[in-house]
Amino acid sequence: MLAREFSRAECARASWFVAARNVPEAIAKLGLIGPSDRLVVRANDFADAFLRSFGSRSLTFAQDVTPEAFRAATWAPVHPAATGSMEPREAGHVSYADGAGARFDRVFWFVNSIGCRGLAVPDLRAVAEAAREAGAMLLVDNTVASSFCCQPLALGAHVVFEALDRVAQGRLSSKAVAISVARDVVGKGRKQHTEPLAHDAYCLLAQRLGGEFSQVRFNVADDDLDRIAQGMETLPARMQRHMDNARVIAEYLAANPFVHLVAYPGLKSHPDHETAARILQHGCGSALDFELPYGVTAGTFLERCGCSGRGYAAGGAHTRMSALDGDDGHYIRLFAGVDDPLDIVDSLDQAMRLYCNPPHA
Repeated sequence: MLAREFSRAECARASWFVAARNVPEAIAKLGLIGPSDRLVVRANDFADAFLRSFGSRSLTFAQDVTPEAFRAATWAPVHPAATGSMEPREAGHVSYADGAGARFDRVFWFVNSIGCRGLAVPDLRAVAEAAREAGAMLLVDNTVASSFCCQPLALGAHVVFEALDRVAQGRLSSKAVAISVARDVVGKGRKQHTEPLAHDAYCLLAQRLGGEFSQVRFNVADDDLDRIAQGMETLPARMQRHMDNARVIAEYLAANPFVHLVAYPGLKSHPDHETAARILQHGCGSALDFELPYGVTAGTFLERCGCSGRGYAAGGAHTRMSALDGDDGHYIRLFAGVDDPLDIVDSLDQAMRLYCNPPHA
């Protein structure tokens, strides 16, 4: 019942839950990408996680979130998946669901609905159309946006992943990821047609996780499933508060003379602001990035800032910050909680004044 409820929220054919620390680990754990497949990724804030899960042989990193960047990354490398020259290793029909007959020229594109350094928002409709033309299966990480803020499957994605920390209010005993697959029959009446890549995506996942009504949970504990179910009941109201608070904090930082760069899709200064208005619903997510003033390291700032939230669980009620480039870097990623944003702004303001305009000795 929980999987059905989640699939309805995602406008999906089916959904499953997998124990995994993050989305790249979930993809690797299920064996979705074969050793001779090509995975084209745009996730420059998460590149290390992909390299740990797949290594460099199967990966190509796109330089942007545009369709043109994905096309260039797909066909430029000298790789069997790029040339289509790899022959099946065993005789059999071509199918994602049949390992013995699968072709080894599969291409997958991976992008976040909100993600990368600077929290880019891709035009998912355009990327999905380009993926279909290229014969690539489009995988979308919807963790930052959540189903309340974005519906990638309705925009043309084939598979959507979402780390469930925020859905479960930061109360999971072990990390878990939801996987949802698109419906392969779309349209009505004479306009009804089958999407072959969506059908392949379902077969690929059903082989590993069970069909629509046979859920294999991949070691997600019953208590955690209960927490996910409880969190889904309050998710819309909580996500709206997360997003409203993020906007308040982003507008404060954008007006702070000590902060030279603030990245939040809800700000008009963000390069993807117009795209976000078309792609996102209800708001622009709960995350924002900002650059600290010259000479201030992220580790020192977080240690002294009262609202850093490093001790709180990810996805919970409290605002939480992390060092985007490590403690020696200068970039901060902030996830707004449901706590009072004015308290967060006051704490940030005091920390900025301490480091940028210290009192005289």
